[in-house]
Amino acid sequence: MKLLLAILPTVILTLYSQFITKWRIGMLADQVGPATALTRIIRYLSDPLVLSAYAMTFIASFAWFAVLERYELSLAYPIFIGVMFASVTVGGMVFFGEPVTATRLFAILLIFMGIIAGTR
Repeated sequence: MKLLLAILPTVILTLYSQFITKWRIGMLADQVGPATALTRIIRYLSDPLVLSAYAMTFIASFAWFAVLERYELSLAYPIFIGVMFASVTVGGMVFFGEPVTATRLFAILLIFMGIIAGTR
């Protein structure tokens, strides 16, 4: 449980980054239309919310340093990835209307079982 609490700041900041990026890129892509890749990237990177997502990812790296100071990488990283996979999958379903499939739900269940086993 201590490991999950230690990972939580990194997870929250990374989730913010992923969800904000997905939301803003979706909106901006419609505005930019069929522009060149460079034009699209410049437009995306000039958006304050996209920039905030990059900032949160950077700050998340500092939170991750604190995790690595106290826990083995071979334990912390798989737990982090499992929590992120499940959280992003559920968030995609809730916030972006992405499809809920039995396979995805089963994968999330397996991940949570692995997290429980891995943190004992």
